[in-house]
Amino acid sequence: MRGRRILSIMIFVAAIVIGGYVIYEEVKDNNDKNEQLLNDYLESGGIEREGVKNLEDDQTAMQPGTTAKDFTLTKLNSKETITLSDLRGNYVILNMWASWCPPCRDEMPDFIKFYEEYQDDNVVIVAINMTTEERSVDNVQQFVNDFNIPFYILLDEEGEVKENYDVHYLPTTLIIDPGGKVTVRRPGHINYDMLVDYYEEME
Repeated sequence: MRGRRILSIMIFVAAIVIGGYVIYEEVKDNNDKNEQLLNDYLESGGIEREGVKNLEDDQTAMQPGTTAKDFTLTKLNSKETITLSDLRGNYVILNMWASWCPPCRDEMPDFIKFYEEYQDDNVVIVAINMTTEERSVDNVQQFVNDFNIPFYILLDEEGEVKENYDVHYLPTTLIIDPGGKVTVRRPGHINYDMLVDYYEEME
């Protein structure tokens, strides 16, 4: 009887150890993946993904002077969609971002400040989450909650914008004039003063 009890205890302890190891490995794997994503950005100046071609050599990227490709995306936590061409007549700022991207987090308060000061001047900001780069939409929602973002949040769930707009850098910001032409393509971090300068140059 005592031998069986000892054997049962040993089996129980072994199960706890194995279970703990499996959980540890899963958490470690998730942390390693997140750390790798951050390291890729930090090692390349915070904006360029490892192995991605140089934007200056990319002739397919949507450059200033071209007509912005149309798209229709779904809003976060809604079935409502936004179509880019429906925003014609406004200055449209497209900001492509991901929740785990440090420069995206750093620049968001500047976008919010700019929006609050210029929203009455036919300025529309559309923040497009590169959802195919996210681990979970919950992370997107947390990011939005953290900053209380007041403008459109759209999900690029199929990678349509990522592909059609050649988004190889995060963040990437495009500014589109009322006629639908791209006037600015900015890979990397952007701040409030830069947004003001870009806007004033277009007027």
